[in-house]
Amino acid sequence: MIKKQATGYFSLKILTRIILNGCRVLSILALFFMVSCDKINIFSRPYVATVNGAKIYLDEYQIKLNQKMSMLSKDALSNEPNYVTRLEEEVLDGMITEKIMYLRAQELNIYVGASELEDKIDEIKKDYGEDFINLLAQENIKFDQWKEELKKEMFLQKLVAVDVNTKIRVSDDEAEDYYNEHRNNYRLEARVRVQQIVVRDFDKAQEILARLKAGEDFAELATNLSIGPEARQGGDLGYITRQVMPEPLEEAIFKLPVNKISPVVQSPYGFHIFKVLDSQPAMIKNFADVKDEVVADIRAQKEEAAFTGWLNSLKLKAVIKKENNVLRKKINRQK
Repeated sequence: MIKKQATGYFSLKILTRIILNGCRVLSILALFFMVSCDKINIFSRPYVATVNGAKIYLDEYQIKLNQKMSMLSKDALSNEPNYVTRLEEEVLDGMITEKIMYLRAQELNIYVGASELEDKIDEIKKDYGEDFINLLAQENIKFDQWKEELKKEMFLQKLVAVDVNTKIRVSDDEAEDYYNEHRNNYRLEARVRVQQIVVRDFDKAQEILARLKAGEDFAELATNLSIGPEARQGGDLGYITRQVMPEPLEEAIFKLPVNKISPVVQSPYGFHIFKVLDSQPAMIKNFADVKDEVVADIRAQKEEAAFTGWLNSLKLKAVIKKENNVLRKKINRQK
């Protein structure tokens, strides 16, 4: 009945973006998506590029390219004839960037231990419950394949945390200045705390409304009669802002005075009765209350800028050689 609001903050969000050729942004997680392949004779195994002497092999490149190609529609390929060429370049550039970062991690002796990986897997399984295996199956991903991808993601998070993020500082003065310049970012919208009783039958809703007007307890009736999931909490929906509830319900709620009971309101979910328990006007939150949030916002911006600079610096120092002859002769494009 309630539209879900996006919440939470991913502190390592810069790991989801990577700068290629100075302007192109790709998903790092997509770059590190790999599948297992048969053993190949390393003495005859062709490669498409080297980074400081470390090879990027043709078969690995073809796997990633084919994965990308499989996501494209035939219309996309026919409408944009140069797209495949650009995609080939992007995939190889991504693998080169991957190799640069892995070589840097080796210099710093960064690794992900077996117990550390298993703890993370347990944490993810706990979050998803029984849906975890089903989600992998829906995406046609084998567990071992996913596990390897997760290990690489953790590996890269460690690398960026050690080589980039630990060097970033945010002073109190800097945080306060940022808050004063972006006060509206910390605005708390007008909100109300509301109880609800919802039933499927209009006549039953009218009967409940009459009982409420006669003085019966709203929470008790909600617990015993409401079909909403919040019935166990006496119908308490907590605090909500505008654009959370469907429009007819929102209108009824936000024009209702505190401690007053609404008439019966119909929605696709049934027939509702509301009671507003508290009302708070829109306001700008005090700096002291949002200081941690402000610091996190500044850090996120600094981390992104620092990551881009750090990666570009590694690229400038790297000796990169693309084997264009191999690329031209041996790439098997998936049609």
